[in-house]
Amino acid sequence: MRYSSFSLIFAACVALTGLFCSCSSSNDEWSPYTSRAAFDSDVATGDAARLTITTKGDPKYTLQAEIVSGSDFASFSEETSILRRTGIVGEPIAIYLKANDTAQRRYGNVLLRYSSGETFSLDFSQLEKSNDPKYDRVWAEQPAHRENDAFIYKTYYTTLSSGKRVRNYSVCFDKEKKVSQWVAYPLHSIYTSSRDYTTGGSTKGRTDAWAYDDAVTEYSSSSPHYKITGYNLTDPVIDQSCQQYIISTYGTEHARGHMLPSASRYSTWQTNAQTFYATNMMPQNYDFNAGSWAKVENGARNKQTCADTLYVVVGTLYEKATTIRDKKGSTITVPSHCYKLLLRTKNGNTGKSITQFTNASELKCIGFLFENSDNGNIDIQRAVVSVKEVEERSGFTFFHNLPKEIADQVKSQKNYSDWNF
Repeated sequence: MRYSSFSLIFAACVALTGLFCSCSSSNDEWSPYTSRAAFDSDVATGDAARLTITTKGDPKYTLQAEIVSGSDFASFSEETSILRRTGIVGEPIAIYLKANDTAQRRYGNVLLRYSSGETFSLDFSQLEKSNDPKYDRVWAEQPAHRENDAFIYKTYYTTLSSGKRVRNYSVCFDKEKKVSQWVAYPLHSIYTSSRDYTTGGSTKGRTDAWAYDDAVTEYSSSSPHYKITGYNLTDPVIDQSCQQYIISTYGTEHARGHMLPSASRYSTWQTNAQTFYATNMMPQNYDFNAGSWAKVENGARNKQTCADTLYVVVGTLYEKATTIRDKKGSTITVPSHCYKLLLRTKNGNTGKSITQFTNASELKCIGFLFENSDNGNIDIQRAVVSVKEVEERSGFTFFHNLPKEIADQVKSQKNYSDWNF
């Protein structure tokens, strides 16, 4: 191999620089690790809870952790009050919180000092006392619990293609109407990507696995291209007698309208198949389902999904409700109106949870409310409402994990220009 005179001169200069540069580091001091520390979730429910700090960095270093504030309810031990501990970088750290018996959210802080010199100050909080701690979660999309003998609250969980176990969606199912009052879910690329399964539907990723709640299904080479292999009967069970029979359509006028869209859940077979549960269906006017409603669904999924997660609630109103029958003769209440509520950070990539914001202008929130009889051609901008307006008409409190000091401001927003639909 031949070298130019320039290459030889350059190499010599590099060698001399290596000999005489006083700021160079020896190889044994160099580390490929980047030091970090963060809570897996920095908000806990009001009952006794545990938060986990994930630490990253070179494992040859140690760390010291100290609960700087929140010592009256937080500890490094589940049994006794321990406010300081040592460990090894790379190992998780658990913090245990006592149940919050007050009506106020409470806050704390942990300081981590790595022996390498880095320090990390991490804030955490715990929600106020809940009337239903089994229901209450720190999920940003979750509406507040509302007591009603006809309502059954349930969350469906799934395993994504990455192997991560996550919530899929939650419902407030009305067993008298046989339709959910609302369905709430997070929207993020981890749910929509990495399709790795065979489907029989006309759209790639769509299972068309119409079934009762909690059916376990798998692909079948023969029509309808899925088969039910069993049921995951979890608590609380929504009895099949309370559910719509949706394996066949209602008729010529109403579509089986997804509340959580199938296209928003393509990660795995079961993740998508759960969107075909009866508890996720509402009778919708065919033209409306394929027209105005689809525009909002597509706009949310294709233009508003972000790193920080988009939080969605889809619901029904029954102000002038009618009824239809499914193919087994059960009476199904048809909603007079359908709504979709959206909440996310304006920036889209802050890495912060909704509960950490103190300025309403850093978040954006909007609602869309349609009559179910809409012919599908309505300009969706005409359907814009605030979340507060839907709260007044529905009786539900939405996005109840927003900090109380900014919640009304955020939920009063309805600035369509903030949303690129």
